[in-house]
Amino acid sequence: MKFCLVVLFFQMFNFLSNAQSINTDKFLYISPVPNSKLNSAGTNIIIRYNEDPFNSSALNNQSGIIVKGNRSGIKEGEIILTSDNRTLIFKPYSQFTKGETVEVRLNNFRTINDKEIPPLVFSFEISPSDIKKTLDTESIIKRLYPEFEPEKSIDINSILNNSRSDTTLPEDFPNISVSHFNKPAEGYFFVAPFISSVDRRPYIIIMDNYGTPVFYRKIYGSAAFDFKKQDNGLLTYYNNGKFYVMDSSYSIVDSLYMQNGYSTDTHECLILENKHVLMMSYDPQVVNMDTIVPGGQPDAIVIGLVIQELDENRNVVFQWRSWDHFEITDATYNINLTGNQIDYVHGNSIEVDYDGNILISCRHMDEVTKINRQSGEIIWRLGGMFCENNQFTFLNDTVGFSHQHDVRRLENGNILLFDNGNLNFPGITRTAEFHVDEENKTAMLVWEHKNNPLTFSPAMGSSRRIKDERTVIGWGWSPQQPSVSEVSRDGTINLNINLGTNRISYRTFKFPWKTNLFTASPDTLFFLNVTAGDSLTAKIIVTNNSDQEIEINRLYNRTSEFYSTTTLPVIISPSASEEIEVTFKPAADGDYIDDLHIQWNREEMRIAQVVALIGSTDSVLTNIETEENEINYNLSQNYPNPFNPVTTFEFHLPSSSNVTLKIYDVLGNEIETIVNEGMKAGRHTIKYDGSKLSSGVYYYRLITDKYSETKKMILLK
Repeated sequence: MKFCLVVLFFQMFNFLSNAQSINTDKFLYISPVPNSKLNSAGTNIIIRYNEDPFNSSALNNQSGIIVKGNRSGIKEGEIILTSDNRTLIFKPYSQFTKGETVEVRLNNFRTINDKEIPPLVFSFEISPSDIKKTLDTESIIKRLYPEFEPEKSIDINSILNNSRSDTTLPEDFPNISVSHFNKPAEGYFFVAPFISSVDRRPYIIIMDNYGTPVFYRKIYGSAAFDFKKQDNGLLTYYNNGKFYVMDSSYSIVDSLYMQNGYSTDTHECLILENKHVLMMSYDPQVVNMDTIVPGGQPDAIVIGLVIQELDENRNVVFQWRSWDHFEITDATYNINLTGNQIDYVHGNSIEVDYDGNILISCRHMDEVTKINRQSGEIIWRLGGMFCENNQFTFLNDTVGFSHQHDVRRLENGNILLFDNGNLNFPGITRTAEFHVDEENKTAMLVWEHKNNPLTFSPAMGSSRRIKDERTVIGWGWSPQQPSVSEVSRDGTINLNINLGTNRISYRTFKFPWKTNLFTASPDTLFFLNVTAGDSLTAKIIVTNNSDQEIEINRLYNRTSEFYSTTTLPVIISPSASEEIEVTFKPAADGDYIDDLHIQWNREEMRIAQVVALIGSTDSVLTNIETEENEINYNLSQNYPNPFNPVTTFEFHLPSSSNVTLKIYDVLGNEIETIVNEGMKAGRHTIKYDGSKLSSGVYYYRLITDKYSETKKMILLK
């Protein structure tokens, strides 16, 4: 028996002592990186060949890949090929042993074209320590933002007892208010406010431009992060170690979390078009910092960054670690490298770039890094004020960004980021847009927005570009108001929203949104040509699309001209429908626009469907004075009407004339001149595209040398 053990030991030693990297340069991507250290004991192995995809026979080639640890021995596992056959994955059935060296040998594999794939040999080391549980016991806020101390003196009663008109909201619901309103864009804000220094349960909230929630849910845990709509229409938010996935009925349908033994970080989750998922992890490791910087601790906890791409089956198909590409000394000067705990990267966003590669934001390095998503190699490093590895020349930004958040590539090719500005003196927070020339390595500031008075937000925050070149800014952990801004390209403030005393939302988004738990038809009610003092009633059909009974227990709108006499609650059985009546009664001539919120309020949740209400009297702009209203002049009603987004204007001229055709909003402001030229006699047809306009009532006016007429049209998106 002793002889057998000696032979076994000798064979294992010989296997590893002869380990060397063979043919690694012939493979596009290998994970773990050959000769890398501090790898997770739960890691899988990912191999991507430079040339053709793997032959599908690889799935049965168990002897073709040998994985062996110098302590745990040969590992059995599952061989997986991705759907495109380009990536081979080996998932061990059991974890590696802490501190061991692992060797991987790949042989006898062929490509899809039956070409032999060269043999591959490489090795890597498993981390000798596992300290994740120690870090998990700390406050999530303190762990993520150790440099910022929240307010300690909070009158919790003032938070709970803030007066609000909506008495159906819970006592501890954020006291949301609008402080500036100037034609905001359509859509709904997604926020997840929590109280910074009191143990109160947070909320995830979807609200309209007036701060009225169309959805909220109270969440268990210290905070919820990154509540947003993904490109596939699903909703995600982080809570208690996972990203939860909801459908449009707000049912939780999935949960997403890191694999390979890594904990899931709060900062980012992206569901891609191919159903893959990008997430990140903070990876604490014990590092002998006394060998790296003078005065460093011999057993410091240093926190690295790990990014994973999971396929539709939750296999890790791409893994990138800061340990393999960054130096700990890449951190900015204010990160104490002699402390007991060092967060030298602090990744806070992932963005899929226009070419399929990824951008990551490294807050504690003042750096935006572009990474090749096929090979894992760094493509370029764009640095801010105190970045040690900046490769770009900034042509006109004398400030420089620092400790930035939420880096995004825009449709115009520029890069937008939320610049916390921690290293400015004094600290000033802004949103900045840069034109980045990747070939010539230059960056030009093309747009920025700072609050007036100036705001400093030391942590969190976001900047997101929406339609019409507007930007939605979440001001993060700012003690000043507002919490949320919507800003036009020219600097006009379209909307400011306050989330209440000491409330923080990590990011803020704005999306078009509707629940499908129950639907309302039509989604817009028109009350046209109603004489002032008279009334007109219409019906909305509310249909329950779920398998549970729902209860419509509140109807809410802002103006008194629209109201409902329907008796509440309205109970709707599964797959059934009920009617809600709405009356329009204008007291004076004019146009009226409102929204009816059809709400189902429960103890810790609201679900609402919103119906647009549009009403007008029959005497607005009907008596337009003209020099001569000849019968042969005619301006027809646009068609279709309502329209989205294209409509057609027709008019007849009895003789040649100079003609203008203009669009006005309901306040009489000129929006656009469509025609301004001399035109011949006869019938003319003009097509108009209202894509740049928001939904609502507009007027179009035809003016000639002898005639003018104005008509109303409705754009409904």
